[in-house]
Amino acid sequence: MTMELRSPASIDEATRWLQASTSTIDTAANRTRLGPESIERTLTSGQRSPESTWALIDGDRVAGLVSGRSMPGGFRLVDIFAVSRPADARPLLQRATDWARGSDEREASFGAPVGPLEQTPAADLVRELELLGWQLLVTRQHYEIEAAQMTVRPHPHDAVLQQARPGDEPRLAALLQRIVVGSLDVRDRESLAKHGERTGAVLATELIEADPIEAVRFAVIDGRDAGVVVWNLLANGFGVVAFVGVDPDARGRGLARAMVAEATADLLDGGAHTLIADTDDVNVPMRRAFAAAGWEPTEARIDLTLR
Repeated sequence: MTMELRSPASIDEATRWLQASTSTIDTAANRTRLGPESIERTLTSGQRSPESTWALIDGDRVAGLVSGRSMPGGFRLVDIFAVSRPADARPLLQRATDWARGSDEREASFGAPVGPLEQTPAADLVRELELLGWQLLVTRQHYEIEAAQMTVRPHPHDAVLQQARPGDEPRLAALLQRIVVGSLDVRDRESLAKHGERTGAVLATELIEADPIEAVRFAVIDGRDAGVVVWNLLANGFGVVAFVGVDPDARGRGLARAMVAEATADLLDGGAHTLIADTDDVNVPMRRAFAAAGWEPTEARIDLTLR
């Protein structure tokens, strides 16, 4: 029987197809995307839809599936890959790529085992996507650690952490504008190249759209904002360290380590059952800051973009 390539006819059918699928690469983050809670949330919110889900159907069986999400600002993200062999799924990957090209902001993202990319199962999927015009944007360390495995490791520092309040948005934007200069974070550099002097304001807006302003803490040294850390304890018990940044004038003094340690301690004290964060592979100082606070990567994250 010839397999049929099509999208589900309804949200109920999309739910069934997604629940019947197994991620191409078995990692915790990829399993979470295909978990019942994530499927229900993204379909109910309209981020994921039947129109952004494609499957190869073999009789009554889902033989392969790819799905994307429409994010705020028109951003399109292809984030579910459930195919047994990437080379056999080129029609699915092509359909997802065509959908992604409907936006100027588009990426593909998925988890992978920790280790050099070419030595992991993710390499085959990356190669197939590159044949369709995708380019590797960044590889990252992903942390998703049970709280029971963590211990608080305080790090002495001279900074005072001040919780942000409504009205502190311009203060945050000004600090972020300084932080992106010389940043090792790939997305910071891309944002600076794109937005120039508006980068701080753009990044501040993105951070506050994702988390409340109260999740932002300014690290103040001698009355001056020297760094910023964003952490949030979600209602589902996940504690997320979303951003850590240090002003160029304060780098090399252990401030990042101190902020990560403070965030870790507060999330554990608040009852988080799982701690989550990401760092770029190339940002070695930030990776060291997380390691000093007891964080060890649980998997990698691969992000690609269409140029």
